[in-house]
Amino acid sequence: MRQDAPYNNMTTLRLNLEPLWSWPIIALVAIVIAAGIWGGYRLSATGLPTGRRRLLMGIRFLTGLLLLVAIIRPQLQWVSPDGKASQIWIAGDSSRSMSVTDGPGGIARRESLLKTLENVESQLEQLKEEVEINRFDFDSSPHQVEAFQNENTGTQTAIGVLLREAARRHAEQPLSAIFLLTDGAQRAVPPYDLDPRDIASELGELGISLYPIPIGQAATTSAAADVAIEEIQVDPVVFVKKRVPVRVHVRWAGAGNRRMRVRLLLEDRSGLRAEQTGNLKPIPTTTYSETVVEFETRYTEGTKVIELSFTPELSGEYKLAAEVEPIKGEVQTRNNIRETLIRVRQGGLRIAYFDTFRTEIKSVRQLNSSEKVQVDFQMIRPKNFSGSGGKSSDIDNSWFEPGRYDVYIVGDVSAKHFTPVQMKLLAQRVRDGAGLMMLGGYHTYSAGGYAESPLRDILPVALAPGKAKPDSTFDTDLQIKAELHLKPTTAGNRHYVMRIDSPTRNNEAWLELPPLTGATRIRAKSDFVEVLAKSEQGDDLIVASDIGRSRVMCLAFDETYFWAQAGFEQAHRRFWRQAVLWLAHKELDTDQPVWIKVTPNTVDPGGRVSLEYGARDEKGKSLPETTFQVRITDPQGKEHRLSGSPTDIGQMTAFAETLTPGDYFVRVDATHKGKNVGFSALARFLVHDRDLEMDHPIVDRELLAELAQLAGLTTDSQMIAPEELKKFLDDYLNRKPWKSGLEISASLNLWDGWPILLLFATLMTIEWVLRKRGGLV
Repeated sequence: MRQDAPYNNMTTLRLNLEPLWSWPIIALVAIVIAAGIWGGYRLSATGLPTGRRRLLMGIRFLTGLLLLVAIIRPQLQWVSPDGKASQIWIAGDSSRSMSVTDGPGGIARRESLLKTLENVESQLEQLKEEVEINRFDFDSSPHQVEAFQNENTGTQTAIGVLLREAARRHAEQPLSAIFLLTDGAQRAVPPYDLDPRDIASELGELGISLYPIPIGQAATTSAAADVAIEEIQVDPVVFVKKRVPVRVHVRWAGAGNRRMRVRLLLEDRSGLRAEQTGNLKPIPTTTYSETVVEFETRYTEGTKVIELSFTPELSGEYKLAAEVEPIKGEVQTRNNIRETLIRVRQGGLRIAYFDTFRTEIKSVRQLNSSEKVQVDFQMIRPKNFSGSGGKSSDIDNSWFEPGRYDVYIVGDVSAKHFTPVQMKLLAQRVRDGAGLMMLGGYHTYSAGGYAESPLRDILPVALAPGKAKPDSTFDTDLQIKAELHLKPTTAGNRHYVMRIDSPTRNNEAWLELPPLTGATRIRAKSDFVEVLAKSEQGDDLIVASDIGRSRVMCLAFDETYFWAQAGFEQAHRRFWRQAVLWLAHKELDTDQPVWIKVTPNTVDPGGRVSLEYGARDEKGKSLPETTFQVRITDPQGKEHRLSGSPTDIGQMTAFAETLTPGDYFVRVDATHKGKNVGFSALARFLVHDRDLEMDHPIVDRELLAELAQLAGLTTDSQMIAPEELKKFLDDYLNRKPWKSGLEISASLNLWDGWPILLLFATLMTIEWVLRKRGGLV
């Protein structure tokens, strides 16, 4: 017995049937069962006495009757007159987007909502006699009201929160249906950003019907004209006196055949302290930069990518903005501008690259596409060194002048392509702090004679003396010829160089890359170096190490161009960019002892920001047992104190109290063994000045239809056009779907449970015993 609620002696009893099939099919099944039983025993039990044959036939008929009971599924229900009546919710959107004037005759959406309900007032009065009707305004949360008013001041539209509250209250009083009048766009930030799709499915399982009623026009009209900067794309680190490309994504609606003007603005930080915000000023156009672009729109709505550029004059951190001028009739202009942060540095990263002519050189030289990196390439011609002894070289000694290059990359070039003096100079530059990378190939590592070179003690891989090869000879001791999938190690997944995707799918992203066709055999020389990647067979593929003041990385392969050819250009570029930045100690924005990295540096209201910070000694090593104090000052001047969790290089935390648009300043102080570590680390991030409700006030009929579909898997949920609501309610009153057992205080199923099973088993046992004695088994 399943008891739905307490009941008393003032109850009425009724029998309810829930047949598995339609009644004609059940009748046909009953006839077939009866005919089968009667015919079967009439033919098979002719030798038995008439009484015994009738007894067996009766037992079999009782068994068949039990099967029919299971098919028609009878249930006794006790209906309590004290039970709570079911309720129906009418929920009206009271957010600011309901002020858009795209209703019939140019009225606002909220007014259109009120007129829709006014047109069905008589139906609602009739419905009120049968069920309890509750009215709710909702924005970020639902508010019960006696009557709807022409008010819409809500700053968010949290449909998910409304549906969650409905599911919760259903447990207190049965809820039959929700009539949801809204423009359908979910516009909410944490903690109100519950996905309504998940909860719609739950409503269906609870038997609650959902009837969304879209308010507003799907197509944009001139009454809702709007133009916005959707995104601004620029390298976060740029350099003084170097042209900086900027891509701006512009969106417009209700603005056909208009002339648009987009321009760049830069923060003026003259005379300001680090934690002060400067004014934005237009950037003048020069011969080598384009800071203003005009274009014309052909269609009522659309998007366009605008290419702009500028040349920074001073180093430092600045706010860069893209702005599109307001158009005639535009009411919402807060989205006409979008800001980001850039760091302008004095000089770029310079790389010296030595290699022969081969396809992989494209991978390294594509770094030149970044305004912050300059790759100088020295082509190495094949030579016969049998007579020269390596005393001559294609390479000039000036390549190894102190401070000229931040990173040296050695491709498929043997040690004999460098003179002994150049080898010593290269080793000294690495010890001075320059980064070094060596690629795989037939003439690198042991096969290239580097075991006998000054780089022997610098490279973090084991080298075998006497293994140098004069030509491209394949040696199974030195080379691998097989498909190799690069797989990050545990240390690799945490390493800056290896982060080509989000932490949760970084490993998966690496495995999606096309396999290598071979590699050079390398092996970490000790446990004090890091193996960042291996093959699935266990071969070391990427080995890295800090050597004194410098960093060295060894790649066993030279086929990363496969990644770009297979469509993974972003992962390809990101790997190479991060590799050279790490080698040059430039993966962090500052060289000060206390550092902080904010990701991302711009978010929409309610967005989440991650902060990674730490402290290091004069050699760049992380300081253990360091105490940090992290403070964030929001645009209103309120200070927030945060605590973090330890990481391999410092600590990490997150911040989500970002509802107020503006500049947020972060300050990190560190103490080590009771003493202050350097100066405070300062950073800034921006929260865009976005009006969630009015930024892009579309009518999202697709979402409403999806919600009705999800809830309708077990109910009659459906989306209803406002003009069809009256007809629907007339039918709803005739069907009375709310009378579906919601006032049932207790029930008893007569078709399942152990009594039926026991009776069925008893009858079958008795029949078998009687048939056994009668010689029928």
